[in-house]
Amino acid sequence: MEAILDFNQDLDVGLFDRVVDALFSGKGEEQKMAQQVLTQFTDHEMSWARADRILSDSNSLQSKFIALQILEKLIQTKWKILDEEPRNGIKNFSLNLIVELASSEESLRQNRVFLSKLNLVLVQILKQDWPQKWPDFIPDI
Repeated sequence: MEAILDFNQDLDVGLFDRVVDALFSGKGEEQKMAQQVLTQFTDHEMSWARADRILSDSNSLQSKFIALQILEKLIQTKWKILDEEPRNGIKNFSLNLIVELASSEESLRQNRVFLSKLNLVLVQILKQDWPQKWPDFIPDI
């Protein structure tokens, strides 16, 4: 479980999913350990840099929600001190994912709850950047 806390290595998204599953489905020591590891992961100052991999590669909706919570916390607390490049990367990634998930009626139905949370992340970005730093938001959509 602790391997997901090594930020010098690529994140094993499958292992991350198993840790999240242990939190929600495990019992006793396994669940307690998963809680501790995930708390350390989400509190790490660079956890936001792994959110895109989790959102792209995870098979677990709970894992994806944790990644969105990490992004939401980053945007609310550290957005203004991030360099422009990671801010633009997060904006573009979020917007592209929203467009992808909303591309068909079936996808909208299947991802309705996830898409709602992703839209809230976009709203947090807009609160920080629009209209001064993201004047092209409407045309970008």
